[in-house]
Amino acid sequence: MKYEELRELHDLLFKTLGLFHEKFLCQFRKESPQYPGIKKNHAMIIGFLYQNQVLTATEIAKILNMEKGSLTTLIDQLEELGLAIRYKDINDRRKALISLTDAGKAEMEDMMRNSAQRMGNILSDSDPDELLKFVESLSYAIEFMQKIKKVS
Repeated sequence: MKYEELRELHDLLFKTLGLFHEKFLCQFRKESPQYPGIKKNHAMIIGFLYQNQVLTATEIAKILNMEKGSLTTLIDQLEELGLAIRYKDINDRRKALISLTDAGKAEMEDMMRNSAQRMGNILSDSDPDELLKFVESLSYAIEFMQKIKKVS
């Protein structure tokens, strides 16, 4: 790709992130009645663990672009709340695996239910055909991004 095309792609990706944050993410992040201390990064960790079932701290840190030390504190807090659990990898005892507890899975399902309701409100005035096209475009974008090789 030419520089101009790469620059346009860069701008589009950042605009997408900004608009997602402005239009959706800020609306989704409401206090949990059962876990009032949950912060944005806690919710993101819970979401990634829910999608992936099991991750290492290193994998979570890469996804969130966060220092591992800062992440350790967040995971400790999720463990104290009973939402996440650490355990040793049976194939590599040096590695700790992290997953959600049943309470963590239930909290994520509550977050998704609340988010779906808020999303319904946000999108209630949208044209159904445009909304379908938007969903199809997002599905395609995700499929495409999953094909891109990882760069270390």
